[in-house]
Amino acid sequence: MAGEDTTAPKRKRPLGLKARSAKKANTEEAPNTPAVADFADENTATVMLRGDDANEIDELEGIFESALEAIASSDSDDERATTLLRGTVHESDRLLRLHDTADAGTPLEPRFYFIYGSALFNLAELAARPDEKRTYLELAQHRLEQALAAEGEPVAGRVCLALAKVELELAAEDNAQAHVEGALRMLDRALAASEAPDAAHAEALAAADMVLSLADSQRLPAQPSAALVAWGEARARELVGRQPDAEANACVLARALWLRASALLDADDEIADRGAFVELLGEASELLAAASSSDALALRGEIEINLGNAQDDEAEMEKLYGRAVATFRQAQAQGELPEQFVQFIDDFENGDSSDED
Repeated sequence: MAGEDTTAPKRKRPLGLKARSAKKANTEEAPNTPAVADFADENTATVMLRGDDANEIDELEGIFESALEAIASSDSDDERATTLLRGTVHESDRLLRLHDTADAGTPLEPRFYFIYGSALFNLAELAARPDEKRTYLELAQHRLEQALAAEGEPVAGRVCLALAKVELELAAEDNAQAHVEGALRMLDRALAASEAPDAAHAEALAAADMVLSLADSQRLPAQPSAALVAWGEARARELVGRQPDAEANACVLARALWLRASALLDADDEIADRGAFVELLGEASELLAAASSSDALALRGEIEINLGNAQDDEAEMEKLYGRAVATFRQAQAQGELPEQFVQFIDDFENGDSSDED
């Protein structure tokens, strides 16, 4: 299972080999008005905004978007992103205090609370110390809920998506089923708010991939993890034949099936229900038969290893292991292959081929 060294030089039965790196759900938020240092360059954390509330919120959104660009950049400029996120939180707090002092009697526009909450979430993911993370997430949730509760919310879909990400992180922090249920409700609302079919399909697939990533991370107990897998599989099945990127959809659905099969492995990586295990992996393998991307090929190779693990016949086991090696070679030709799969190739081709009991 994840976290175990399943790539040791024993080619016997690397059951549960699934150290695929899980993609993290979008990073997005930060703590409550943390102390922020001032800088003298373009990375300034304390940015004094000028003008009326609407103009200041536009400027605040620009700072936040610059932070997201720094996070997404190929250079992965975490220091600059953190500075900009802290600046966003600092200025959000200042605007809120000014607004409260003026006793306006009405909340600021929903967009403000969305920016504030999203900056807090991203900070929680990017820069918060372990003992701070929960506080950041709870503050992010509070601000995002304010955005959602505002009358005439024009961006309810993205607010629901942001709240779902917060709930998923809180679920991982608390191992709580309630947070998983809340996240899935928010995801359903977010997807229902999408109007353009192509955009809705892409968002649904991304959401399914996000929840499966958390389930695959081994950060949750079995029951909430199973709920995430079931939701992700259902969304992916709904998209069959409707999603323009057929391979991406097949990969997400195959991953869900692989996770369901993994749940049939006990603590000793023995298969609890061999028939169901082989059936799930067989369907997943068929979905990836025409795979061409490196991620899809790596997943197919991993599935082939585990189909080999389920064989009693040694020759059939070796055949499936050899097929997995060939699949990994295809993935490797497109770029870097995860280390555990590189090790499996080496063990298969050069290691001791004897079985262990």
